[in-house]
Amino acid sequence: MTNWLATTIIVVSLLGAAYSLVTALRDRPMDWGHLIALGVVEVLLVLQAVLGFLKLADDEGPRDSATFIGYMLGILLIPAAGAGWGMLERSRWGPGVIVVACLSVAVMIVRMNQIWSGDV
Repeated sequence: MTNWLATTIIVVSLLGAAYSLVTALRDRPMDWGHLIALGVVEVLLVLQAVLGFLKLADDEGPRDSATFIGYMLGILLIPAAGAGWGMLERSRWGPGVIVVACLSVAVMIVRMNQIWSGDV
């Protein structure tokens, strides 16, 4: 794990969740801002995955690398699934789905950092 990148992902995810929550509370559907936020999160997650695989290839990281790899690959699906579901749901619940997706990404990054550092 790259700590500065993990922190950046968490901050961007929480900002995306806050923006989506405000939109949901205002009873508005998803807009381009939500897609941009999810796109930024996805790009950061892909960068984290590439750096994570490079570090694993250099024998850095956790002893149980299978769990870490599972998290690393699974987390890549969350923003795309949130965007798709949010676009299909044209009510206030579309941004609600994005809130859950962004919060899930933040929690999974924290968990991945715990697995990486051995604080299982």
